[in-house]
Amino acid sequence: MRRAQQGATLIIVLVLLVAITVIGSLAIRSSVLSLRVSTMSQAQQLLLQNSDAALFKIEDPDQLMKNMALNGMFGYIKGEDNVGKELVFCFKSGNTNFFSLSNSSLISWNGSSIKNDGLGSTGFCKMESGFFTSGRSAVITQIAVKAMDAKDAVAFQHMQKGTDPESSKKDPAQMYTIYATSIFPNLSSNTLGDDDLKKAVNKCFDSRFNSIPSAKQSELDVDIATANSKIKDTATTADDKAKLEIEKTNLELSKVTVSNCLSNLGVPTHTQVANYALTQTLSK
Repeated sequence: MRRAQQGATLIIVLVLLVAITVIGSLAIRSSVLSLRVSTMSQAQQLLLQNSDAALFKIEDPDQLMKNMALNGMFGYIKGEDNVGKELVFCFKSGNTNFFSLSNSSLISWNGSSIKNDGLGSTGFCKMESGFFTSGRSAVITQIAVKAMDAKDAVAFQHMQKGTDPESSKKDPAQMYTIYATSIFPNLSSNTLGDDDLKKAVNKCFDSRFNSIPSAKQSELDVDIATANSKIKDTATTADDKAKLEIEKTNLELSKVTVSNCLSNLGVPTHTQVANYALTQTLSK
């Protein structure tokens, strides 16, 4: 006599199969997340190490006299004509000399826009072969040197402690700020194609300041507000409005720093800032 079959075993097996599939999917997702976290942690360490390596090169006492010469990174940028400008160069693994004025570029303000044609364009890093800090072709590091304006310094920050500048005949300390910006382009989360991402990264490196003085920030804010007012009140034609919109966009882009620009692209970025006071040493 044949017994009626209810199919309970099949249902139980299917339920177990679904449960195993869900558990397996969660385990894989957790593993992938852990791998991403571990990869980003390693990337951040590598970025930090490359920025540190660049600063160690700058702090090399054997190179100080060379760097203070008129064609050195400190000597060139300290002139009054270069206050507010940034001397930029790329930290490349293939360079025998860490710094060379012939392989540097200068970024300055041209009214309310950024001018980047000082000294040529050879100093800016590019997202291509030959611009990486090591043979692994993983990290790109760009250095910017900026002479601090005495008006932006803390009171007496540029004076040496325990000295009378008149009686000692010592010059005030020369203040500099160094920006070391490192990126790991291969880990970018941006959906742009390779060529478009390269162009965008290169644009961040060669068309942005690393730091914008507060006075310049205020000036740009006023110019943006003025452009908004013109768009609302004085733009009578579509062409006039389009020109004002472009002007406003350019002003807003001028406020974006190198680090912010790269971060907006989804590129892992680390910027290290170091302040230096170079002083005279008197000996008997």
